Amino acid sequence: MNSIERYVSHRLIGAVCTINLASLSAFALSLAVLPITVQAGTAQTYVIHTYGGASLLPAVRQQLNSSADGGTVTTYQDKLVLRTTARNYQAVQQLLSQIDRQPQALTVAVRVGNSSSEQGSIQQGQVIITNRGIQGVGVISQRSSQQQGSNLYQVQTLSGSAASISTGTLYSLTQTYNANNYSTYHRSANDNLRPQIVIQQQMLLPTIQGIAVTPRLLPNGQVEVQLSQVEERLVQLNSPYNQMSSAENSTGNASNAIRGQRLNSTMIVPRGQWVTIGQISQNSTSSSSNSSRTIDNNNSVPISLRVD
Repeated sequence: MNSIERYVSHRLIGAVCTINLASLSAFALSLAVLPITVQAGTAQTYVIHTYGGASLLPAVRQQLNSSADGGTVTTYQDKLVLRTTARNYQAVQQLLSQIDRQPQALTVAVRVGNSSSEQGSIQQGQVIITNRGIQGVGVISQRSSQQQGSNLYQVQTLSGSAASISTGTLYSLTQTYNANNYSTYHRSANDNLRPQIVIQQQMLLPTIQGIAVTPRLLPNGQVEVQLSQVEERLVQLNSPYNQMSSAENSTGNASNAIRGQRLNSTMIVPRGQWVTIGQISQNSTSSSSNSSRTIDNNNSVPISLRVD
């Protein structure tokens, strides 16, 4: 091979080597960039400690669903468990810094009564009125109003946490007492009568008065309250309440009775104000045909709520 051929062959080999080296460099660069792209789009599991826990799920789910990468979120105790990308994780962290705050202490008060009044009216006919020899029929009407006492339950808890407060009274009922209405207020679909103790023809019957609440402070300053309230008592003889209960009784006996009422509700109330959330109304009427005498008793007991 002469010198010219050797020169040409050498140049061709160098060109091929140069092209191969350039291709290898480009391929190696693409391999170096590819893992970074794959890692950025890979879903990972993140555990975030929060104050709100399950109450934050709607906002976090909305954040994940609106993103391109998506993701899922569940709760474990007060922690959020995310399965998403690193980019979404950073976005959720930023969202939580705005909405997940340390819970505030709230005081919940429930008042049963206080502003209640009892009104009664008596009307009597066949009253003869003599005026210059003229006889007529008159009506006597009498009304009365009486302020009653109240029960106040007050408990303090953190926003989003449940709390309860109650008192119990154990009544000793003899044979003259009527506890037939007791089951109406103590039996539910998955609850049986509470145990009763009978000693020498006397029955020991427990009653409960109290509340269970879960308040949650809303961003607009109002408070969402889940409330369960119970009020049980022994109705005394000859009370308007007992007159109504005896009228409902098939036996017609006006004996004492254990009566109660329950309230279960979820509501949104302004903070720092008393709000009437319920009312117990008791109406009874008795009459006598001989004297045309009618007695009406109306008793209204409101239930009020306040959160501070």
